[in-house]
Amino acid sequence: MIILKNDRQYEYTKKKLYEFEQALKKVGKKYANDTDKLTLFSHGYVEHITQLKHQIAEYKKMKNSPLPKILRARDAYDISRQLVRLRIARRLTQAQLAARAGCKQADISRLEQEDYQGYTVNLLRKVAATLGADMELEFLPAESGKGRTSAKPGGKAASVR
Repeated sequence: MIILKNDRQYEYTKKKLYEFEQALKKVGKKYANDTDKLTLFSHGYVEHITQLKHQIAEYKKMKNSPLPKILRARDAYDISRQLVRLRIARRLTQAQLAARAGCKQADISRLEQEDYQGYTVNLLRKVAATLGADMELEFLPAESGKGRTSAKPGGKAASVR
């Protein structure tokens, strides 16, 4: 699921939602007397509208809801999502965060990419501190015979506090 990371993306997504809703209305009028075609041609619009509404709601929630005491990150996707959540809750742009953390906006953008896995503990600590958060890294040993035997992405990795 795509996560909105700034007000520009939020406004663009709202615009696209409106466009999809208008297109769906046109399809509804055009095929009002043919339920098979109506179902066929409206399905994609309905799916997109649902996704866009979810993205908008998530962004509003990140921007307006208080942060929980602990933001857990168990894989690279979670790390990026929690960094975005912290930044948005602190009402900072990527450029503002970068300036305060002493790095480049491109570094923050990269950290917020869902598929990025080149994190360094030092940079994560610096960014977390700039966002007013502490960071803890936990290693959770698997019980013998349980859990995974290799270190692959997607396993239990870190908690950001």
